[in-house]
Amino acid sequence: MFRISLRLVSDSGDPDEVSLATDVVPEKTEKAGEMSPRTGNPYKFSQWTARIGPQRIAGSPDDAFHELASWGLPTAEAIRKLVAEGCWEATLMIVQEFRDPENVFEKGISMDPKIIEWLAASGAGADIDQYILYE
Repeated sequence: MFRISLRLVSDSGDPDEVSLATDVVPEKTEKAGEMSPRTGNPYKFSQWTARIGPQRIAGSPDDAFHELASWGLPTAEAIRKLVAEGCWEATLMIVQEFRDPENVFEKGISMDPKIIEWLAASGAGADIDQYILYE
């Protein structure tokens, strides 16, 4: 099972700038200094998060990776510009849950060269969290 998103964080940036630069609708945004409705405290940093693929991906994450690549290199370059200006940090967040030791899709993650090219063009890193949920 996978969850994949692209997340940009900033000490003081405006998430609307990311949306305008990328023409991508985020799933979640928070702006530094604005009040959290959940805690009532101000957010300490800004974030812009776009989910890639379905909420939970059963099987291979390839379709989600292809969705990201379909955003195109101009979108990646727009993110690179935001990152280069020193205001934002971009990360492809991949969460993998291991539930079945016999499932071939739970043996690792492979990325098509187009995904690596897109990440390089955007200046984004990759953060992979893996959780083993069986004994």
